[in-house]
Amino acid sequence: MSETPAPIPVPIPAPAPPPLPSVLADTGVWSSGDAARWSHARPAPWARPLWSVLALLITVVWAIAAAPDPPCTDAAPCGADWLGMTETGLAVGLLYWFARLPEVTLVAAPVLAAIVARLELPDAGPDSLAANLCVLAALGLGWAAAAERLAARRRQRDLAEAAATARHPVPGPLAPLRRGLILMGAGLALLAVAAFSAAEGLAGVHDDRRHADRAVLIAAKVVGRDDESVRVRTDDGRLLRLDSLYPEDYRPGSEPAVLEDDAWRRLAAEPYDAIGPQLGLLAAGLPGLSLLVTGLLARRRAAALRRGPVPVLRVLERMDRDGLLWIYAGDDTAARRPVLTADVVAEVPHEDEHGRVRPGGEEQLNPRGPVRRGGEEELVPAFPLSREVVMFGAPRDGGELLLVTTLRDGGSAVVRTSGPVRLPRPGRGPEADPETEARAAAGGVAAAVPATLITTGRPLSWGPGHLGRAVGAALALVAIVGAAVNARTLVTDGVDVKAALYVLFLLSWLATAAQLLNWRVIADSSGLWLSGGWKVRHLPWEQLRSVRYTKDGGVEIGMPDSDHWRLPGLGMPKLERRFGRNPSYVRVTEEVAALRDHPELRPTEAVSGRGRGVPLGPALLVLAVAVALAWAFH
Repeated sequence: MSETPAPIPVPIPAPAPPPLPSVLADTGVWSSGDAARWSHARPAPWARPLWSVLALLITVVWAIAAAPDPPCTDAAPCGADWLGMTETGLAVGLLYWFARLPEVTLVAAPVLAAIVARLELPDAGPDSLAANLCVLAALGLGWAAAAERLAARRRQRDLAEAAATARHPVPGPLAPLRRGLILMGAGLALLAVAAFSAAEGLAGVHDDRRHADRAVLIAAKVVGRDDESVRVRTDDGRLLRLDSLYPEDYRPGSEPAVLEDDAWRRLAAEPYDAIGPQLGLLAAGLPGLSLLVTGLLARRRAAALRRGPVPVLRVLERMDRDGLLWIYAGDDTAARRPVLTADVVAEVPHEDEHGRVRPGGEEQLNPRGPVRRGGEEELVPAFPLSREVVMFGAPRDGGELLLVTTLRDGGSAVVRTSGPVRLPRPGRGPEADPETEARAAAGGVAAAVPATLITTGRPLSWGPGHLGRAVGAALALVAIVGAAVNARTLVTDGVDVKAALYVLFLLSWLATAAQLLNWRVIADSSGLWLSGGWKVRHLPWEQLRSVRYTKDGGVEIGMPDSDHWRLPGLGMPKLERRFGRNPSYVRVTEEVAALRDHPELRPTEAVSGRGRGVPLGPALLVLAVAVALAWAFH
């Protein structure tokens, strides 16, 4: 699908927001000039994490390819390499820390550079030396980029504090500070698993050394080998099978040394390497450390808002269709240049039995709220399209904020960021929500007519694009072949619960595959014909309540009595738009919303028969069963 123009904007009356608390009367407006200076203080382009991640990834792969691989020998045995494990873990971790945790990068990058200089540079060949020097350069770039990002945060904080004309404590009562607790708990649990793995590895190394100190060195000759072991014959004629990580290094006829301590035996060149515990240590330790540090930083930033008076600024905000909040300068009433963006949750206080307001819980904000229209409950915007809010805290990339905002019904709400504040890329802004634009004003303004909607009186149809069909075909192929293979296992091996569950699980994929291959929304003079994976449903125009697409790239159409018709997981709209696509499951929400509010644009002809859509679920199920039976009894 080719890129199409954006929907034609519709003028929306700006409802007057209720007055904000009088204690904030001295709060200044964050002007466009101040906001522009704040935005220009962002990190330099070279400090984007992408460049550091790519540089480290490419150079590490080069260094691994160029590194010599010396064999294990009796004179130079292998064994557990804890320093090498640390080197590997830091290299893997920095790929994430470069992007998300510059605070950790400032410590981890120099440590890894020191390990590389100690382990890799001495006695390195020309290729390996060049590769590892490039690794050190990539680490230097990542460290400098992290320092620049943290310096940019300080610059932005100073500029915001200078722009603020007043400071106030955050309004209360607030819910207990829970920010970061789940991340910290998960991180500590994973670090406990990592500590257990490390203890197991060290215990195994100690046990191996204890046996090796008591062992007798015996001579043996290799008589065979497989993928995991070698077979040797000792001088006294015994045939032994010894585990080996590198059996290819032992040619038949070679005479490796063998250590024997009663029933304990191993090759002298291969002490216990603790590779299993080391992998467990990395698998649990890296995410555990990342989660713990992320939780600690989030908790510290959130707690800083509550410690005392903080800078206060008046800004404008709007919420997109995914519930993401975008902040604009206080005088940018046209919402042309978003300054920052964040996910937010509402602080929900409650009254106790004595009528006193107490801190309550938190509630995820939904850009829509239920409103009754014509006796039916309909989801409409809970907020005006753009509204003035008071922002507590000095905004900066990765920081935390608290906002006092006004609701559509005239009430007020306290919301806080549920994740770090992020800087939008230049030219990026919130996705326009046709349903929100359609109902933004209290009087209910009709939805905009997208430029993609061309009406001729004939029925209109929306269906899957090439990417959706390709994914659906691949999913159907995997489901059918997998079900056939496991059905054959059931026939040949008898009752196998695991194989039976696999068959049922794979067949359940057919519904998703059928939906991706041939979903349809067809509009004619009578209403909408909705075709999913298994059946076709008809919805008259007068019963159409709402239409929107969901965060998972699906379509949801509202019906009377709070009923909904859903097609989940049709694609990834943000990714597809980045490649210049205008997905059909996004266009259907825009164009059907326009048809609902502009009856004169609706088709005048009716559709009949196969033109209403053909669900592929039954056909795919019959095909899968036929292939499975044919394969099972072949």
